[in-house]
Amino acid sequence: MEVTGAGANAHAEDFSCALIGEYFGGIAAIDEKTIRENAALACEGGFSEEDRTVRAETVDYLLREFSVIYLGLLANEDFRARISEAVKFEMDMYGMSRDYENEMRTHRGEPPAPSEHNVVIDLRTFNLSVAKNISGRIKASMDRIMPFYEEISSLMKEETDEDAAKIGYCVCNFMYLIKAFEKDPSFFEYVRSVVRAVAGGLGIA
Repeated sequence: MEVTGAGANAHAEDFSCALIGEYFGGIAAIDEKTIRENAALACEGGFSEEDRTVRAETVDYLLREFSVIYLGLLANEDFRARISEAVKFEMDMYGMSRDYENEMRTHRGEPPAPSEHNVVIDLRTFNLSVAKNISGRIKASMDRIMPFYEEISSLMKEETDEDAAKIGYCVCNFMYLIKAFEKDPSFFEYVRSVVRAVAGGLGIA
């Protein structure tokens, strides 16, 4: 992966590493180098501005349902595989022409509806208030599954090294994963269907 440009702000990089490590360190093989490479993709010279643009609705969904997606990654092999495949597809698209990418995406569902509110990810700067907001919303999401702490602990004990490696691949490549949620409607709908089923089953919908 070759990324040109000034690169990510050091505090933004460190925040990315700390956040992913805090929440996934117990269930994933964390590769800090990969996280920092993805932070560079979140800047001019990495992903294009179009590929760093995310609908506010997508951001809200991912922060709200963070804990349920976390549970899915930990508990379900098919879910891990589907997210891993989506990340790999986005990695395969990196550096390809826009025409080629658009052609490949025709097989993955209708483009998402335009939004009046978008977020452009840019880690060349570090905004402490935004970082606190993200951290607070993720914590609020994780608090929803704390009543199931014993069950989660049991799942963690049963996890294999292969499981941890696959989860690490998905979350450390966070920019490719975010792009998958934003650009791959069939993948996003699959995740939503799993989240609805899991949250409903746990009574936290």
